[in-house]
Amino acid sequence: MKTTEPIKNKDDVNALINYYLQEDNKNLRNYLLIVTGVFTALRISDILSMKWGDVLKKDGMVVERIVIKEKKTHKMNTIYVNSILETAIMMFASETENKTGFIFCGRNKSESLDRSQAYRIVKTAVNDLGIKGNISCHSLRKTVGYHLYLKGTSQVMLMKIYNHSSFEITKRYLCIEQTEKDEVFSALSYS
Repeated sequence: MKTTEPIKNKDDVNALINYYLQEDNKNLRNYLLIVTGVFTALRISDILSMKWGDVLKKDGMVVERIVIKEKKTHKMNTIYVNSILETAIMMFASETENKTGFIFCGRNKSESLDRSQAYRIVKTAVNDLGIKGNISCHSLRKTVGYHLYLKGTSQVMLMKIYNHSSFEITKRYLCIEQTEKDEVFSALSYS
């Protein structure tokens, strides 16, 4: 069984983010699903269980932080809503009539999308864009950490984001390979 990989190329990440905004593929629900995945580091099960009340205040404005109880760990998690995620939420909210239930509904508006439907949404975009690798919904979560790692985010912070007990676990999780290690050493200079 292959390990799910993060999307390492920034251009691929941006293409994936914008895929469901293109006229041929326009779907604001799917756009928000992907944006939520690559800007929150939440598991797909937690994303799919989100309700409008988790992201919108009573006045219809977007919350500053999403607070959810993770399904897997049963721990509370607080995620800052950046401007890209805020815009995506507002775009989808503006075309959604009923904002009382799940954000990511399928045909049955009282139920959330299931994992297989979310997988198809991600895989359709990935395949159409020609993004290589073993990419799935979990890749969205891994992509966040991978790019935070490249930007110099501390090991402690990455472990905290993922609730891992050691950086070795986080390193394996992010698929940090020898080439990334080589790049660090090739740029090393003491002058």
